[in-house]
Amino acid sequence: MGEITRDLLYRLPKTDLHCHLDGSMRLRTILDLAEQYKIRLPAEHEDDLRRLIVMKDGCSSLVDYLRVFDVTLLVLQTDEALERAAFELAEDAAAENVRYLEVRFSPILHTNSLLPFEKIYESVIAGLTRAEKRYRIKTGLLICAMRNFPAEQSHMARRIHDRFYTFSDAELAQLLAVHTAKVTTKLSQKYPTIVGFDIAGPEDGYPAKDFYEAFQEIINGHLSITVHAGEAYGPDSIEQAVKYCHAHRIGHGTRLIEAKDPSRLRTLYRYFKDKRIPLEICVTSNVQTGSVPSIEAHPLKVYLEDKLRCTICTDNRLVSDTTVTDEYFRICQAFKLSKEDLYKLIIYGFESTFLPYEEREAILREVEPILQRELQVGSGAAGAIPRT
Repeated sequence: MGEITRDLLYRLPKTDLHCHLDGSMRLRTILDLAEQYKIRLPAEHEDDLRRLIVMKDGCSSLVDYLRVFDVTLLVLQTDEALERAAFELAEDAAAENVRYLEVRFSPILHTNSLLPFEKIYESVIAGLTRAEKRYRIKTGLLICAMRNFPAEQSHMARRIHDRFYTFSDAELAQLLAVHTAKVTTKLSQKYPTIVGFDIAGPEDGYPAKDFYEAFQEIINGHLSITVHAGEAYGPDSIEQAVKYCHAHRIGHGTRLIEAKDPSRLRTLYRYFKDKRIPLEICVTSNVQTGSVPSIEAHPLKVYLEDKLRCTICTDNRLVSDTTVTDEYFRICQAFKLSKEDLYKLIIYGFESTFLPYEEREAILREVEPILQRELQVGSGAAGAIPRT
């Protein structure tokens, strides 16, 4: 059958369903935008900026990892910057044959130039649309609310804080989440690129269930839902994402493995298998944030053996210094995956997109023969590995 090489992985059609815009910029672009807008960065040269932003040796925690975004957000405060970053991200993904990319970002973090909230959405959509016209890639946009109140990062948040001073930070975060959800639902009627909603930020101390009202807005708007859960907090976080936020996918889900132990949550693990709820697996960033001690210790291998639906993602291409090809290569090496395993994983990705059904089926019909040919796992309806 032959070995799984990086070159083979590079050629294969792939998805990336968990990719943050502000964590996936080009270093050169950050420097260019800083010069254009006269923004002072904590480093002025590309090598120095790389050492500051790229998590080569990991960090102490998820919270420590998230501090890096204070740098990238400095330059992502104009429509031009947002459009450029979105276009370049899709361009980079297309270059490694990512056929479908879902980009996520939090509009509230891009209000410091007083850009209208709707314009922030439209700028990112414009960049993704431009990339779709130029390259063989389809994109979707996921809008993130924030679990914690980013008053130090967002002028809009700071103004709300000043005016609603009787509200706690937690209450204001929930208020902003509802506002973001309402705008998202409204704009999704005009821009089909908006395919879903998410909530990001530190898990510990910011339970997903507190944002029930925001997710109810999204459900009423018939949008898809993914939730960051089970990365820095246990399976309770994942249970809340399903029970209160009605998640269709889970961002990370690293600690779902703990629900296999005898407890009241044991049925949660089985629920994910039975309902085929996808886990957006970001192996490299999970190691860097300390969610797992090493790639070899990642529960992905167990999830695959138990036939849970997993899809391989980058999380943050710049911050984690990775690509989808890199992620696949690392797990193939660590877990000695077969070509049949690889085929199933890639198909899981295409099955788990938030595309409309017809578009999802169309792209699957396109990529399945390519995967079968490249991986030599059978061809035609009779010989192909069945989807699961």
